[in-house]
Amino acid sequence: MEIPLLTQGESKVYGALVELGESSVGNIIKISGVSHSKIYDILRRLANKGIVSSINKNGRQYFLAADPKNLKRLIKDEEADLAVKKEKISEIIDKLEMRKEISSPKSILSSYEGFKGMQTVLDMILRRVKKDETILILGSPQRISDLAGGYLKERQRKRIKSGANCKILTDLDSSSWEDPWWKNSKREKKTLTKRSRSISPAYFVISEEFVVTIYFEEKILSLVVDHPKIVSRYKDFFEILWKSSSK
Repeated sequence: MEIPLLTQGESKVYGALVELGESSVGNIIKISGVSHSKIYDILRRLANKGIVSSINKNGRQYFLAADPKNLKRLIKDEEADLAVKKEKISEIIDKLEMRKEISSPKSILSSYEGFKGMQTVLDMILRRVKKDETILILGSPQRISDLAGGYLKERQRKRIKSGANCKILTDLDSSSWEDPWWKNSKREKKTLTKRSRSISPAYFVISEEFVVTIYFEEKILSLVVDHPKIVSRYKDFFEILWKSSSK
């Protein structure tokens, strides 16, 4: 059997040792099917993982598998390693973003394709939003609900948790979310919604820094505009539509 967090060769050797008990290299090779050229390297790696030990008897080396329950420790070690890598990645991202701001000319418009591209854009907005800031959303095409309804709900949960507010002007024919957490955010005025008198050609998200336009056709296309004056104009436009729309 193949054991998670072990290579195929490591799984074979550890499984053979569990079956054999204390054993010489020759017997391990016979049961595991691993070649002689690889066996010592595999045993060394398993020893480094703390699940194989060795002992010398009369000049011969024997190996023994640790209790299989020790395999759980591999998961803890992996989680600890991932936590360190996550922290390191965050530091690297901060440094790279700082380097980008210093050295690169600022691009006003950027575009992303596909569902993952849309996720990149909307996650960036959420990551940069501040507490008590208000995000404006215009449009709720049925296609976005069909393709990304679950993701958008999770994003709204995170937005509420961050302390940011949201005003949403939905399409005329869009359905309402009935989730308790969503209704609660509306009662607390963290989320305000109104229904437009028309159907929007796209899904617009307006923050303090960016205007995002997402088109849902054969492919998802997300456009990001980074320009203070353009952002301001879109915010003004949204407020005009908001005032003229029904609750």
